[in-house]
Amino acid sequence: MKTLSGIKLKIMVRAFRIRIKNGEAFEDIAADYPALTTDDLEAIREALNA
Repeated sequence: MKTLSGIKLKIMVRAFRIRIKNGEAFEDIAADYPALTTDDLEAIREALNA
């Protein structure tokens, strides 16, 4: 499956990190981005935990 490119992944990780810092849940943020695949979301979650 195709996942996000490097720069797009960095942008999405930054967006998720900011919104999580503001108190939002990962799942709620993911719901706002319906174009993201399961693989994309896994890559974002891994980058946030790194």
